[in-house]
Amino acid sequence: MPTIHLSLPEWMYDELKRKAEEMGIQMTDLVKMYIKDGVEGNTDNEKDEEKGKYEESIAFLEAKVAQLDAIVYELLRKMQMMEEDKEDVEVVDK
Repeated sequence: MPTIHLSLPEWMYDELKRKAEEMGIQMTDLVKMYIKDGVEGNTDNEKDEEKGKYEESIAFLEAKVAQLDAIVYELLRKMQMMEEDKEDVEVVDK
């Protein structure tokens, strides 16, 4: 795949960098996304609908991650309690 070098005004570079950080993606991926949207002729309305779907999916995934985090925390807490109980039993048996 050929490498392409683009020259951008500093203000545009800064704006792209800010937007990429906001979205949690690399700037090159953001530029690729914008180019793809332009080539495919996506309208702002389509982008808004798609953005809404992405935001809904992200909110769902964040909720699931929070649930998993709580489950892992609870499992670790129970394992620690079991380990402490095991140590107590070993001390009594000796």
